[in-house]
Amino acid sequence: MFRTVLVAFLALILGSCSGEGGNEDPLMMRGVIGLSEAFVFDFELEDFNGQPVRDETYRGKLVFAYFGYGSCPDVCPAALSVMSASLNKLGRESDQVTALFISVDPVRDRPAVLKAHLAFDPRIVGLTGSEAAAKAARKGMKVYAEKAEIAGSAMGYLVDHQSLFYVIDGEGTPLYALEDQMRPEDIAAVLRHVLKG
Repeated sequence: MFRTVLVAFLALILGSCSGEGGNEDPLMMRGVIGLSEAFVFDFELEDFNGQPVRDETYRGKLVFAYFGYGSCPDVCPAALSVMSASLNKLGRESDQVTALFISVDPVRDRPAVLKAHLAFDPRIVGLTGSEAAAKAARKGMKVYAEKAEIAGSAMGYLVDHQSLFYVIDGEGTPLYALEDQMRPEDIAAVLRHVLKG
């Protein structure tokens, strides 16, 4: 009898931890990292149409941002696929979200390059700018990015960078970092939770 009760209790606990039943708090899922006041979403860049933009440009909407670069061979394409799929999972609520792809390689990622790179999903806006402006944007969000020279390669260099999604509220306050290995439906659940306030 005790064994049966113990097994049932453990099943209940494990079920609640795994999110079965749909009652799991999205913010408690693995991969969701709360950000402190030390993170600041502050930039002066240009979008992939060549128009100057600031962080204030996107106030009033939830911002879903990723720092990467157009010639990234593997990590960024995978992350962009997850970003697009997450917006799909949001459905109509994606209209309340601004998705940004912020370049960590502004020398190569000129506006036209970013526009072509992101043509697969018009909901994702590419941002670039001068090296100093891009560095300042990364600094506020504590994003690591460093050039890695490749001897004998036509590319010349890659950019080592961290791969996280960032959630910034309509007031411009960074709230969460999301690991890029999270499932699109889980990312959408976090975004939906924040949208509902």
